[in-house]
Amino acid sequence: MNDVMQQLKNVYHYLQAQAWRARFGWPDRQLHIYGITGTNGKTTTAIVLASLLRQAHGRPAVGLLSTEYFWIGETEEANNTHMTSTDAKIVFAKLRQMVSANVTHLVLELTSHALDQHRLAGLELEGAIITNITHEHLDYHGTMERLMAAKARIANYLQPGATLVVNGDDKWSRAALDLMHRRHHDLTVQEFTRAQAAKVKTPLTGAFNQENVLAASLVARAAGLSEENIAAGVASVTQIPGRVEWLEHPSGFKVVVDFALTADALERLYQALKPHVAGRLIAVFGAAGRRDRAKRPILTKLAARYADELILTQDEPYEDPEDEIYAELEAGLTDATIPWQRIEDRREAILYALKEAKPGDVIALTGMGNYNTRMVGSKAVDWNDREVVEELFKEIT
Repeated sequence: MNDVMQQLKNVYHYLQAQAWRARFGWPDRQLHIYGITGTNGKTTTAIVLASLLRQAHGRPAVGLLSTEYFWIGETEEANNTHMTSTDAKIVFAKLRQMVSANVTHLVLELTSHALDQHRLAGLELEGAIITNITHEHLDYHGTMERLMAAKARIANYLQPGATLVVNGDDKWSRAALDLMHRRHHDLTVQEFTRAQAAKVKTPLTGAFNQENVLAASLVARAAGLSEENIAAGVASVTQIPGRVEWLEHPSGFKVVVDFALTADALERLYQALKPHVAGRLIAVFGAAGRRDRAKRPILTKLAARYADELILTQDEPYEDPEDEIYAELEAGLTDATIPWQRIEDRREAILYALKEAKPGDVIALTGMGNYNTRMVGSKAVDWNDREVVEELFKEIT
């Protein structure tokens, strides 16, 4: 879509957001709202921040709109839309439900698409986080510069004096910060680094999760939460479903289910897993349709650097030709020295990996996380990676 047409659509999205805000009685005005954007780590950071707020204000007072979940106080339901930032009607309808349920604090994820298209125009944030900005959605944005500029629009939503937490080690997050400083001269910013995050204690696996927890804690602290609430909230998050989720077979090998979709997320996952691999690291993943095609060979080339064996399989093709998806994935394996193969049926691919695994091996099953369906063509097929692994464990015991 050319720029002029997209700009016209963005005007429509802006007007639509304002219309739904009015239709549902401007529910955002009755909530303390915190927003999180970034390529990787949004969901984990959002869940951690929401958990910290629950420690301070009680479970019934906290809402969450994320890739995985909709929390409305005590009610938790899966987000089955496969959209991180849903359309304005759903968002403001959920906010109205929250207000009616006496929710006072909300954490929500904001995608680059939603920020670029003004899909949540009118919201005011009391705190925000940019986790990182890496290669993703360039099919839409075109360049990293434009992706960065879209993420930087989160500054437009900040209330005066609201704290923006930014990954100070990330090149493109710093570029976004520079752009925001040029547009907004009164930003209150806190940067965090990997060195600072390395000191964070959390039950969650991986240095990247230490960064996610640190970012959430900085916003919570700026919001006035006590150190006791923050410590208790961090300790309470022992597992994010579908995010570095460990499953162990009685024979001694393990499976890790994770959502990693980008090269940065995949690399950091493999780095985090390596200390836990006594045998081989077996990677199992595919690539979704409707997404940045340029990253497909990058993913497989990266996997070939870290894994000892690679199995390519179906992800969520949507309407994209599957032979095209595999061809682009396999283009990254022309110089691969590890064994790899294509097993298109995802269940069969997982079963093959389980049968191949020996004690001490780790299977990294990525791409679907905690989703309960997969989009194949225009049809949502019931699917959950963790449940499939648990079922197949019984078959090979």
